[in-house]
Order: sequence, then C-alpha cells, then structure tokens
Amino acid sequence: MGEPSERIAEYSRLAREKAEAGLDTFYSQILTQPKTTLILLVIISVWLGNIGTNFQDQIVDDVEIFLPEGAESTDLLLEVRSEWSTDVGFIYIKTPNAYDPSIYGADFNVTNVDILHEISWIEGDDEKRAPGLENNGLDWDKEDHGKNDGVLWIISISQIIKEINSSDGRFNHAMCENPGERLTQQLIDCDTIQQAPGGGGGLYAIPDQQERVDEIVNQSNGSLDSLAKDTNGDGIWDTTAVLVGMISSNQISDTVEWEDYKEFFTHVDKVIDEDNRPQEYRITTMTQTGLSKILEDVSDAIYLDLLNMMPISLFLTVIIITLLHRSWKVVVISGTPIVMALAVTFGASVLLKMTLTPMIIATFPILIGLGVDYALHMVNRIEEVRRKRIDTVIDENERRRRKGQVPLEVPDLWDPEFYRSCVMEMSKTTGIAVLISAATTVVGFSVLILPNIVSIIPIRSVGMTLVAGILATLVFSMILVPVLIWLLRFNKRSNPPVWGKISRLPVKHFGVVLLIAGSISVAGLMYLDEMDKPITGSDQTPDNIDSMEAMVEYSNTFSGGQTSLFIFDASQHANDQEMKIRSLEVLDAMDALENRISEVPYTNTTSLITFLEAVPVVIVEPTTGISIYDGNLWGLLHEECWESNSAECATWMLLDATSTDGKGREHLRKDMVNVAYDTLSKEVQWMLTNEGGSKALVYVTQPYMNLDNASMLRDNIDVMLDEPMQEQGIRVSPLTGGLPVSLDINEGIHETQNYTTILTLIILTIVMCIVLRSPRLGIYTMIPVATIILWQPLLMNSGDVNVNIFTAMIGTIVFGIGVDDAIHVMHRIQEEGETAVGMAHAVEQTGQTIFETTATTIAGLGAGFFVAFPGLVNFFVIMMSLIGFAFLTSAFLLPACLTADQVIRSKIKGEPSFIDFGDGIVLTDEKMKAVDAILE
Repeated sequence: MGEPSERIAEYSRLAREKAEAGLDTFYSQILTQPKTTLILLVIISVWLGNIGTNFQDQIVDDVEIFLPEGAESTDLLLEVRSEWSTDVGFIYIKTPNAYDPSIYGADFNVTNVDILHEISWIEGDDEKRAPGLENNGLDWDKEDHGKNDGVLWIISISQIIKEINSSDGRFNHAMCENPGERLTQQLIDCDTIQQAPGGGGGLYAIPDQQERVDEIVNQSNGSLDSLAKDTNGDGIWDTTAVLVGMISSNQISDTVEWEDYKEFFTHVDKVIDEDNRPQEYRITTMTQTGLSKILEDVSDAIYLDLLNMMPISLFLTVIIITLLHRSWKVVVISGTPIVMALAVTFGASVLLKMTLTPMIIATFPILIGLGVDYALHMVNRIEEVRRKRIDTVIDENERRRRKGQVPLEVPDLWDPEFYRSCVMEMSKTTGIAVLISAATTVVGFSVLILPNIVSIIPIRSVGMTLVAGILATLVFSMILVPVLIWLLRFNKRSNPPVWGKISRLPVKHFGVVLLIAGSISVAGLMYLDEMDKPITGSDQTPDNIDSMEAMVEYSNTFSGGQTSLFIFDASQHANDQEMKIRSLEVLDAMDALENRISEVPYTNTTSLITFLEAVPVVIVEPTTGISIYDGNLWGLLHEECWESNSAECATWMLLDATSTDGKGREHLRKDMVNVAYDTLSKEVQWMLTNEGGSKALVYVTQPYMNLDNASMLRDNIDVMLDEPMQEQGIRVSPLTGGLPVSLDINEGIHETQNYTTILTLIILTIVMCIVLRSPRLGIYTMIPVATIILWQPLLMNSGDVNVNIFTAMIGTIVFGIGVDDAIHVMHRIQEEGETAVGMAHAVEQTGQTIFETTATTIAGLGAGFFVAFPGLVNFFVIMMSLIGFAFLTSAFLLPACLTADQVIRSKIKGEPSFIDFGDGIVLTDEKMKAVDAILE
C-alpha cells in the first residue's frame, strides 16, 4: 500500500516541479520582453477581432434552430416541411377606418373594390402589370410552385374573392377535361367554353363592379369572416391580412432572385411600400410580419444591441474598478485581457464557422465579468505577495535595529528578479485557484453544449461561446496581467481595514449565518413551483419592432395565435385515383375527423373541406336550362340525389339511364370529386395537399392561452388522432406546428433548466472533490453555490419575471460564475489553515477581492438594462442578484459551515473551543503586527 502511494506522490512532485520550472521559464521570457509580448498579442487580437466583425453572418435565425431536437412535434414538422410550406409570412393591413371611423366610413371597408384591388396588386393577379420585379406582386408566377417567385400560395380576403371569381372558369374546364366516362361533358357546352376567354368564367382578379364583389361575399358562406375584422365596432371591416406561404429558407436561393430570406423580406417590403404602389393603390397601411420575419428583425436588433452593450458593459466595469481602486492603471490591466479575449472569441467563431443564434447576446457581459474576475484576483495576489515580503524585511530590520544588527536590504519594488518571484508565487497560489475556477467554469458550461442533455440549439450556442471565451480570457489574463503591471508600474493600495473586522463574523457568529441562509433556502423551496411556470415567448423579443408589434396585434385581432396542423396521409388507401386524396371516401373521413376535433373548446380547423364549402357552384342542364344544382362544391359532392331515387331527383336519375352500366350517377360523382378539386386554384391545392396528391394538411387554430390549459387541449386532440380510422389505408399524424412545438419548447426549456442545474452540481462537486483532494472540502465548496440556486425561485416569484429560454440557462451559468468565489475562498482557507484565525484571515484577504470581482461582474451585466429584450432584462436582473448572493454565501456561508463542522467535532472529541482568535496554526509576521506595536 505504501509503495504505490509513495510512487504516486513522487510522480506528482516531479510533475509539479516540471510545471513550475516551465512556468518560471515562461514568465522569465515574457517579463524580459514585456513590450514585445504585448505587441504580439495585440496584433493577434486585432487580426481576429477584424475577422470577428462579420460574426453577424454566423447568427442563424431560421425557425428550425429554435425547435427542440428529438421532440416528436419537431420531427413531424420537419416531415411537413419536406412537402409543404410551413414558413408563413403575413402582410398586416389596416384601412383608414381603423384609425378614424368618424371620417372614413363605409367606402373604406376591406371589401371595397378599390381596397381589394390594392391588396390584389401586392399579391399578384391576372391584371396587366408594369415592368419591374416590384410591380408584379409577390406571387407573380402562379404555376411555379415557388421556384421563381419564392411564394407557394397566398391566402387573403382578396385571394378568396379572386378564387371565387375565377372558380366558374376552372369549374367549367374541369367539367370538360376530367377523366372517367366524360359524363361531366354532357352537363355543359364544352365547345363554347373552350372558345371563350378565361374558360367562360371570371379572371383571377378582383372584379371591377362592387355589385359582383358583394355577390361573391354573400356567396362565400361566411368563410371571409375569419380574414377580415371590424376593430372599432362600427360594422365596417377595417383590418385584414395576407398570408404568404414561402418556400423554406434553404430553398430560397434556388429562385435566383434572392440568396436568403433577408433579401426576400427586403423585396416584400419594397413591394408593399406606399411609394412603390400606384397612386390609386395607396389607401391602406401595410406591415410585413410573420415568425421568420420577426426572427430576422430580432437578429438585426440583437446585432445592434451587441454593438451597444459592449461599450456600455466596458464603461460600467471601468467606473466600478476606478471607484474601487482609484487608479486608471487597474482599468487597463484588468480590461485589456478581456477586450482581447472577446476579439479572439468572436474572430475564432467566424473562422471556425460556429453556429451562433440570437441568444449570443447573453454572453458578452458574462465574459466581461469573468475576465475582470480573473485579472483582479491575480493583481491583488501579486500586490499582496510583494507587500508581504517587503513588510517582512522591514519588520526584520526593525528587530535588528533594536538589537544593533546590520539591517537587510529592502527589496526594490521594481527589481526584475523580485517581481518575477512574486509572480511565480502568485501562479502557485491564486494562479492555481484561477486555473481551477476557470476549469470548473468550463466544465459547468460544457453541460450546455451536450446535445443529449440540451435539446435547444440556441442554449448550446451560448454554452459553446462561453467555453471558448473563458479559455481565451484565462490565457490572456495569465499572460497580460503580470506584463501590464510591470509596464504600467502599478502598485496597489492595501485592503480597507474594515475587512479585518468583517472577516471574523462568519466564524464568530456562524449560527446566525446558518440560520439566515437556512431560512431563505426553506422559503426558496416553498416557491420551487415558480421554476415550472410556462414560458412566455413575447418577452424574448425586443420592443419597437414593427413586425413583432404587427404580429401581436394580428393575434389579438384574429384570435389565431396558435396554428397547429396534422398530416392526413391517404397514400395507402385503396381507390382507383392516381392522386389518392381525390376520393370521396377519403374526404368524408377527413371531414368526420375535423368535426370531432372542432368539438374541442376554442378549436377550429381548416382543410380542403373548408375551401370546397366556400366555393359556390351552379349547374344548369344545357339543353333544357333546368337548374340541377345551386350551392357549393362540398354540397354538390353530397347532394342526396346522387343516391336517392325520389321524384325530386328525376333529372339526376337520367344519368343512370344514359350510362352503359346503369351507374351513371356513381361514375359522375367520382368525376365530380376531380372537378371539385381542380376548381380550386393551384395555390390552394399546394397549401393543403402535397404535389403527389397523396397527403393533405389539416390546420388546427386556437387562440393564445396558458400553456397548461393548451396542453390539455393538445392531448385531447392527439387522442382523437391516435384512434384507428374507420376508413382503411389512412394514416393520421399527431398534432404538430404552433401549439405542440410551443409545448415541447416549454418542456425542453424546463427539462434543460432542471437537468443542467442538477447535472452541473453533481459534476462540479465531483471535480472539486478531486481537485481539493478531499470529498469533505469539495462538498463544502459547492454548498454556497447550491444554496443560491435554492434562492432563485424567490426571484422568479417577484414582479414580471418568468421562465424563458434565457432564464433556463441561469442555473448552469451561476454555477460556473459562483463557484469561482467559493474556490478562491476555500483555496485560501487551505493555505491559511482550517482554524478560526486561518479562516478569518482567508476571508479578510479574499473577501475584498471577490467583493471587487462581484461588483465589476454585476456592473458588466448591468449593460443588460440597455437591451431591447424585456425577457433578457429579467435574465440579467436575476443573474446580477444571484452573483451577488454567490459573493455573500462564499464569503460568509462557506466559513460558517466549516466553523460549524469544526465546532461539532470539537465538542464530540471534548476539545477546547474551536472559536479562539488568540490561537492559530499559522502566525505570520503580518499577524504579529499588533504584538510588535505593543512591544514597541
């Protein structure tokens, strides 16, 4: 047993000696050429910093980046995106009546011909256009499936009216061109229709006559009610929206016209700009919005916030450092490494093409605070070592003077060899603590990077950036702090004497400290449910973004905030249609399922059935002029005369008589399913069915509501979707889209919040036990950090603070930052000795430093008050509070816990009282100053 342990000890000693020799050589070289070292690092930082100015290009703001990986709703949504557009843009439109109904009356109704023409103009229709891409509407190619103009479909009140206005032409063509027994051709005069312009029907355009528009509105069977609203109660529709189905962001470059969504959104803004519209089409106000547009705008706002936050964070940090140290030199010494580290971090992110997300905004003040933390600990320790050594020689000379002996030479503060030896002693003490704290912080933040732990990619991007930034900060601090102290000839003042008195409090009154901390922790446990509050997405977006404000207003006006969907797959259905969805049995099964889902509270559905019910149709027998049917397409397919032999159906029964097999009505009905489908415009077909015609989408809309209540509704719908279909060969997917993804994001964020906090606590505790070579000390070191996590629910219960994608990271980040304070205190206690005097001296020497680093870290985070994100402001407020708590628990709770441990041990063993400031295992000359003064 002894031989292996001795061998390990010998290896450790040799490794330590080798490391110290290498470190001594390293510091000798850089301190021999400090200016060269500084210039070299400046060149590297400037070069990488210049590259890092393009980091905005690394920020990914696609919708997919925010979806929780591995969630069922995400996988289903990606399946949907492979065949349909799920990127939907909105043009939010308001007429003058919405602003002042007393002046602008009925002529400013959304259904007014002039306003409809204006809306249709920006959409694209069959009317003549002027030259130029911006003058042909958004969907200027109706047959390209988005390959040329980037637009798959458009849904609006204008589009529905154009749909109905032109549906008779498409209906007539479909009647003449559909396969089967060609019985449909017998119902209309196909030769006359084929020779007529537009197929004998209206153009895909807004009619010029108001009467025709009013007729279409009346024929729409209320389908337009959800597309236009009266917001001021005067009975006039004054607000509407154009829904634009866009091809996905990774396909937009295939259009040749635009490389990405940013360029496409710029094009949309140009099209709807009032100055771009013809003079007669400048009645309404139009604002582009939609999730993708909002994310694009948020990304731009974040970039501007970052540009603003950095100087503010640096300025606030400079102010605090200056107030604490009253020296501009400390500002340069502590600020230079972090500025260079930030430049290197973001330059490296561009060089390595790291995926960044808008949440990167949270990393800047954190890195600034941590960078100053490392630098100040090193500065203070170097100055403490120099002051202690010089004081030792001065005290020795005083003793020699009294004895009449030759005094020693007092070291020169700026003697190169003396300064290097002080730096080396710092590296062996505080340097090790800084290294340990950086390593544990990296380990803590690494938890945020692991995909199997964190399913939210934006959180992982923050973790990656923090890890890279901390490593860069550590390297620059270890090199530049000694170099800059030397170049600037900085000599720090001594710590304020007040810390000598404060340092005894946690030891002398350990019971009070434990009682206060315990009471707050119990209160935190009582409010633990606050951590499970549903997330609120709106708090994560900046104020004063037009697209966001328009979306909020749209959601409030149209009550359609949550749009979900499911896949209705008929690819395995047994019917003779090439496009399986064109089967009446399939459509009836879809309708039956929709009717059940519509019984769920606050829930509506939109599908092929919705549009078939909206399009009016009149069938007149061409030879007799008898009206066979007058209704809508869906009603036509379910007219009772298809199967009834009653007297009222005598005309229909003639179809059987003229058929070769006596089943004329049955054959014609099958043909009419194709006719009904082809009567819908291409963009409606592409919105609701895939290109192969084997699958359909059913949209499920619900208003925004508390996610706990919405979760029950989603579960109810999923139960219905999971039940086997009575019609064989049909597969129905679970619900995906808006609500399920929101719920999964909510669940993912809460799981991330809880899992990463617990896992980080366990990992860091194990690491501390190994590093400190004592499970007991490792556990005690983590108590202060674990305690403040219990205090977080109290903060979450205050004001408008809530759980969001930012606050989900707080546990891990606070562990990473807060553990630094505990490590420095514990490391110093190990140096001084675990006695009452040793712990008091450790708090006295370290307390001032961690107070300074806490103040500067909080100051750096204070820049968060200047961001445009309400949710992010809450994040920084909580961070600042918890970091302040980390200082208090490290400086007071940690020594109080150790004191309680020692007091209990002493009483059990029957030893003298542990709390005795007159005795200590280490009595340095500095401790004997008071004795010397008395003797003198």
